[in-house]
Parts: sequence; structure tokens; C-alpha cells
Amino acid sequence: MAFKVLIPEAVASEGIEHLKELGYEVKIGRGISKDVILEDIQDCDAVIIRVAVIDREIIEKSPKLKVIAKHGAGYDSIDTKAAADNHVRVVFAPYANSLSVAEHTMALVLACAKKIPFMAQQYREGNYKAKDLYPNTELAGKTLGLIGLGRIGMMTAQIAMNGFGMRAVAYDPFIPKERDLKGVELTADRDELFKVSDYVSVHVPATPENIKSISTKEFGLMKPTAVIVNTARGKIIDEQALVEAIQKGEIGGAGLDVTDPEPAKTDNPLFAMDRVILTPHCAGVTKEAMVRMAMDSILGIDEVLHGKEPTYKVV
Repeated sequence: MAFKVLIPEAVASEGIEHLKELGYEVKIGRGISKDVILEDIQDCDAVIIRVAVIDREIIEKSPKLKVIAKHGAGYDSIDTKAAADNHVRVVFAPYANSLSVAEHTMALVLACAKKIPFMAQQYREGNYKAKDLYPNTELAGKTLGLIGLGRIGMMTAQIAMNGFGMRAVAYDPFIPKERDLKGVELTADRDELFKVSDYVSVHVPATPENIKSISTKEFGLMKPTAVIVNTARGKIIDEQALVEAIQKGEIGGAGLDVTDPEPAKTDNPLFAMDRVILTPHCAGVTKEAMVRMAMDSILGIDEVLHGKEPTYKVV
């Protein structure tokens, strides 16, 4: 009997075809609510998730489940301890969407600098003089501060430095001393990074110590013209503090691909702010990355179900 893989969320069609070519039975799920996933997963050996939450209850009540594949790099929606306790492997796709997210990060930086959504709206409303009333800025010579210098942070820094002539400064206490920083300046003073940066870009996971780690204090350190950009996880920024900082003019604005909660509620005050750009957690959802994430997820599933140690394992 063929192994069965649950796919509760949209993935690249190339991935579904690849699963079938490998001899797997594909079960298209009915949604990502907990009750629905719990029911759909009962006869499945594996599941591929994007934003769905797989908690301890789902894991413990799914006796056939052998492997959970995260369709991307961030696996904070999976209870990895519960998986380990129940001998369920967790695999992920750590490299598949790094370039896509780095590009989107710089797109937000550029869009904030050039006020692109605001200018487009002003022009649409007949305000041709907006270009003189609200001048935009260049990126060359500006400082990009990176909170976290992992794969995506480093790619973002390289695009900023080599593509736009920016200075890149990073805070990351976990960087090995022997690592080649490729021109990025590493600082041990986190507060100083917020003080000197014209753009602060977030590239850390939503671990307990990082949740709401950017709040009133950090916004108070930033330049009144500085912009915060987040393509990591919404929980890392204290959203209420961000709203207040923008309202008070303590910072210049924000470019956010993630919010807390997610999706953002329609009455979120950030939607009404001209100096804020919100995108729907789409940084890693390029056509190319979607295929890579599906293929890497399938690789991990196939390795686990055939008794091999997975290439990209979490637990």
C-alpha cells in the first residue's frame, strides 16, 4: 500500500506531480483549522504545511503520522518537542525561499524610500504635485541595520551593498568568529544598531526571547526618519508600540510582510497609515520558491519514509 501525504494548503503543482511520480497517494485537505486537519490527517503518513499549526494534540491523536514537512524555513507553527516525544520526524526547506524573501525585503526598503504606494495613490487622485510636497530619498550611502545575519539577512545585505551602495551593519551574537561577513559590519551593541540605521530589517525567528523584542525602547533609539522592515515573523515586533511610534513621529515608517496576528484584522490601524506598507506574508511565495519549497519538503518526506536520515531535519 502506498504512503499517503496530506496537503492541506496550496503547493506548487509540480510538487503534487512529483509525489505521484514517486508513488505516493496525495490527499488534498479541506482547510487548516485544527479540527479539519485532525480529521483529514488520520489516514496519512506525512503532511506538508505552510502556515497551518500542528500542535501536540494533533500529533498525539494521529498514530499513522511519521513525518511533518514545513514548506519553508520557519517551523514555529510545529510543536517540535511533541513530535520528538512521539517519534514523528520534522523536516523543512531552509534554503528554498531565501532569495525570494531577501528580494522582497529590499523591495519594501525601496518602496518605503521612494514612497511608491503613497505616490501612486496621490497621482491616481490627481495630485501631480505630490512629488514636490513629499520628496523621497535615495538608498545609496544609507545604513541598513540587520537584526540577524542568517541566510536571508546575508542575502539582503549583499543586495543592499552591491546593488544600492548601502552600508550594512548587523547584530547577531550567534555568528561564528571565522565566518566571512562579505563586507557586513558586525556590532556587539544592539542599541547602537538602532541608533545609526536608516532602515532596520528583521531576520530572526520567533523564539520566546525574540517575541516583542522590538518595542518602545528600540523605536525610541531610532532616527525620526528611520524605517523598520519585517519579513520574518510578526510577533517579533510589538505592534502597538510600532503604531504609537509612527503616530508620534518617533520613526519614519514601516514595511511589513508579517503582522501579529496574521492575517491582520481589517481594522488594524497600520492599514490606514500612509507611511506603512503592508504585504500579505508573500515574500517567499514566488513561483520559483514555491517549487523549491515543495521539492525540498518532498525530499524530506521521501527520505524519512524510506528509512534515511533527512537532509534538512529539525527533529
